Amino acid sequence: MANDTTLKSVFDHAKQGQLSSGEFPKFAAVRATFVEHFPNSHPPQASETADLVTYANGLLTLSANKKKLSGELKLWRNRFVAGMPQFFDAPATDDDAFADEDGPLTVVISVTDAGAATHQRRLNGNPIGGLPPANIDATFQNAMFVETGPASVRSLSFTLGSTQ
Repeated sequence: MANDTTLKSVFDHAKQGQLSSGEFPKFAAVRATFVEHFPNSHPPQASETADLVTYANGLLTLSANKKKLSGELKLWRNRFVAGMPQFFDAPATDDDAFADEDGPLTVVISVTDAGAATHQRRLNGNPIGGLPPANIDATFQNAMFVETGPASVRSLSFTLGSTQ
């Protein structure tokens, strides 16, 4: 099973529940990593080269019927800070730095054991523009969903582990 990269192995892991007992019991955990890359679309000036990248990572919860994993994850975006200088022994900010702050953007990730995956951006917990979840139009292969479009790449992968 260690080399099994099917979606079934992700659900089988999540269904294990409690892995150990004692004072600090461990529970099976599935973490998702969601990444979107929009090459050459950020910043808007054609003379600058930073690409817009968003990512989210966090724990997913198994539904009561054990057929869906989902979670609302903090969404991070890179920010372009052209020419940010070194300040009091701190290094200059890279052009594509991810803000180290707690912002209001999240993304709800959902995947079913049948292989249907969706994402929905939220602002302060509310769907942006009232839009419903969008499908990730890809099949789960090589241990991840990868969706490519004319100007973007979107991926969803899973890490199997445990939590206390």
